[in-house]
Amino acid sequence: MIKEKKTIQVKIKRSVQEIDEFHYDTYEVPFEEMMSVFNVVEHISNYIDPSLAFYSSCRIGKCMGCTVMVNGKRQLACTTIVEGDIVLEPDRKYKVIRDLVVDMGNY
Repeated sequence: MIKEKKTIQVKIKRSVQEIDEFHYDTYEVPFEEMMSVFNVVEHISNYIDPSLAFYSSCRIGKCMGCTVMVNGKRQLACTTIVEGDIVLEPDRKYKVIRDLVVDMGNY
């Protein structure tokens, strides 16, 4: 018997600061136990849509640069574990540069 791989739906708010517009793109991503939000966006960038902009640095929850809205809650992408379908948006506290990347210059 062949076991079917589980996938999740990931809806991401995409934007470009220069034109002040946004839209949502939806991606189907293979689900793995204990995968983080960062693992999800990295998979999308590496295998589905290389134009997706997101922040990555320490990957251990110290720098706060990967803070995004996950299903409406402020979370660190590197330490937040995915349990099912998610909606990702840039951190609302800061000005959006592009997609999930924000200007944290005053942080």
